[in-house]
Formats: sequence, structure tokens, C-alpha cells
Amino acid sequence: MFRLEKILSLRKREEEILKDQLNKVRLRIRQIEEEIEKTQMTRKEVEDQLRTSQSGAQVSFLLYLLRMYNDYIKLLSDRLSNLRSEEETILRNFLEKRTEKRSFEKLKERYLEHEKLQLDRKERLIIDEVALQKYFRNTGGE
Repeated sequence: MFRLEKILSLRKREEEILKDQLNKVRLRIRQIEEEIEKTQMTRKEVEDQLRTSQSGAQVSFLLYLLRMYNDYIKLLSDRLSNLRSEEETILRNFLEKRTEKRSFEKLKERYLEHEKLQLDRKERLIIDEVALQKYFRNTGGE
């Protein structure tokens, strides 16, 4: 039995947890990027309306909307920046856990290979012993 099996399984679970976290953060990043893109398109439409607007009240309202869209885009950009930092941290941890897991997997492979060699040696010794006993029986102990 591989003595470090519990640690290996722990590393596998930690890697899976980090992988799930990384996927969730990446999904949120894509959602925010899409939201920024939609908001920028809407802001551009408002800018186009501003160029063709006639009345002062309409111009004031459109300028207010532009400010609101700009503030919202800034808020989303800040969130995106924070999520990218979080993604970087999680990715670093994920790669570290993956490396640790692979190290334990290699240790396990070496252990299993060593055990296989030991088992082969024992089997050969038994076969040799049986062959010797058979040889002595057939030769009559001479």
C-alpha cells in the first residue's frame, strides 16, 4: 500500500476545487466583459442621439445618461480588474497544486514499480526453489 495515498487524494481534491474556482471566475470575467461591451454600445447610441438632439432638456438628459453609462463602465472595469487579479492568484495556486499532485503521482509510480520488482524477485526465488526441489527428487538426492 502506497503510504502517501491520502496526501495524493487530498492534492487531487484541492486541484479540482481550484479548477472549479478558476472556471467560475473565468465565467464571471466573460459575463462582465459582455456587459461592458453592451453598455458601450448603448452609450454610443446615446452619443449619436446627442449629436442629433434639438432641445436643451433632451441634451441635458442625454449628457446625464452618458455620465451614468461612463460610471457604470468604470464600475464594471474595476470589477473586471479585481476578477483578473483573483484569476491570477487562483491560477498560480492551481498550477502549484497540480505540480504537487504530479510529484506524488510519480512517487506512487516509482513505489508501484519497486513493489512489482520485489514481487517478481520473490516469485523467481520460489520458482527456483521448486525447480531445485524437483531436480533433487528426480536425481534421487545424488
